[in-house]
Amino acid sequence: MDMSVERPEGYPTRDVVTAVGVEHVRLSYEYLDRRDLDGYGSLFEVPAESRSAEVDASHVRAEDGPHLVGEGDGECSHVLEQVFCCSGRVVVVGRLVRGERNVEFVDLFTLTEHGLLRSRKSYFFVESGVAGI
Repeated sequence: MDMSVERPEGYPTRDVVTAVGVEHVRLSYEYLDRRDLDGYGSLFEVPAESRSAEVDASHVRAEDGPHLVGEGDGECSHVLEQVFCCSGRVVVVGRLVRGERNVEFVDLFTLTEHGLLRSRKSYFFVESGVAGI
């Protein structure tokens, strides 16, 4: 029995959608580092969900922006070390750098069928004795 799904002519394959999603994930970090919350929000399906220690399980909204980028706490940047993708999901391993402080993170993204970001869940590792970001 053939379980494949027929796609209309011109409809992107799952591999293409995942590749677009990976580029959206990479772009999301650029937007966060530039503090461009409108650009960041444009990459997500509405409503979107973002869960991390920084956003305290809130939905992605403009009022959450200061928590996402650490407003008032100085500039920050994301250093992406590895990006994995499979079946509409993207996993990023990296470091959040703010001044002399580095915090390792893993972000899990779920993609829509069009390559937009549906959700983001973040996990942080902070060595003992080091203050969190």
